[in-house]
Amino acid sequence: MTAQDTLPERYGRAPRAPRPPRRSRRAAVLAGCGILALIAVVAALAFWPDDHPVDPQDAGYDVRDAALTVVSLAVVPDERRTVRCGVRAINEYEAVVGYREVAVGPRAGASTTDPVHLRVEVSTTQRAATGNVDHCWFED
Repeated sequence: MTAQDTLPERYGRAPRAPRPPRRSRRAAVLAGCGILALIAVVAALAFWPDDHPVDPQDAGYDVRDAALTVVSLAVVPDERRTVRCGVRAINEYEAVVGYREVAVGPRAGASTTDPVHLRVEVSTTQRAATGNVDHCWFED
């Protein structure tokens, strides 16, 4: 008999490392349901219709006089909904001196590569320094 063989007899066996607690079947089912719910929410958000149209693009402006500014813009129409855009004229102090809304009706087969180009006349209360599109939204 060697010294290694007599150690457990003399001092006892070494304690075993505690095992991690077993996960219950209920926890596994709850985790699986949580993952499925998360996948469902992500899928719903991915296919939910947009609340706002593709961002319009400013194409330029022309300050005619103290009472009129012409703003050029490009808007991508929607296939089923009317897009309404707010166009504004701004003075040198960045105050809005003119505002007008324009609507672009729905177009079948609308594409992001084929925007509608508009020239919008905005009446102003004083001479504007610039003109641009404030934002666009879908009409209800």
